[in-house]
Amino acid sequence: MVTPAPTPEALLLPFLTFRLGQQSYALPIAQVIEVAAMVELVTVANAPAALLGVANRHGSVLPILDLRLVFGQPASPVTDSTLFVVAAVGTRQAGLVVDEVYQVAYFDAQQLAASPVSEKYVEGILTYRDQLIQIVALPALLASFLPEGAAEHGYSESESAP
Repeated sequence: MVTPAPTPEALLLPFLTFRLGQQSYALPIAQVIEVAAMVELVTVANAPAALLGVANRHGSVLPILDLRLVFGQPASPVTDSTLFVVAAVGTRQAGLVVDEVYQVAYFDAQQLAASPVSEKYVEGILTYRDQLIQIVALPALLASFLPEGAAEHGYSESESAP
């Protein structure tokens, strides 16, 4: 279900909304490539706990991060029905494991700018249809878990699959 299109009175920006545990989150739609079902993962030695492994996505290595672990929630079992959002900032891409994908929603840019809360991986929090939604700070998230030198450790988003 898609929310109504933006109106001329306000600058409304599209976001993909999703759930982790009992909390709602969103990513700017410009950072979302696709939503996919879980694929076979290869684990990476000495990787952070939130990095579940890497997957082959169209011939490239795609790191898969468990957002529940990133946001301090207990891990859920990963099954064939687990969803992940392929998200990107520039050339850096990752699969972000989520519990449920809701919809594309339009948020008022002024409400985003006025958010009184932000932290390392959250750009802000806003109210939407009586729900609090945390906006994921994807650039900071990818920089922390997939540093530029990640290829030296065997988990780079730019490597090709064998």
